[in-house]
Amino acid sequence: MAGLKSTDADVRMGARLTEARRAAGLTQRTVAAAIGVSAAQLQKYEKGTNRLSATSLPVIADLVGKQISWFFGDEPELTTEESAEIERAVLGAVQGIVDRRRGVGAEVRH
Repeated sequence: MAGLKSTDADVRMGARLTEARRAAGLTQRTVAAAIGVSAAQLQKYEKGTNRLSATSLPVIADLVGKQISWFFGDEPELTTEESAEIERAVLGAVQGIVDRRRGVGAEVRH
């Protein structure tokens, strides 16, 4: 994201992304294609240089078989119910973003 410097949290999330991708036996190119970015951009996410978008995280989590909350690694251990609740909230927020964008696009086309 332009103008925003990466933080320690971005670096930790990037390390988690790398760990999950490798454990799943996936290449950077495969994961990048799934979220619609270049392998070079995914590498920046993994290094924590660039921030991973909220819309990409659910796709990656599904691809590597992890819950979204797992990527925030420094959180205390959550119960399955707590993790599911967080995941529902994040997915709901992402869906809201997608719905708003579709609505804006539909208004522009008319």
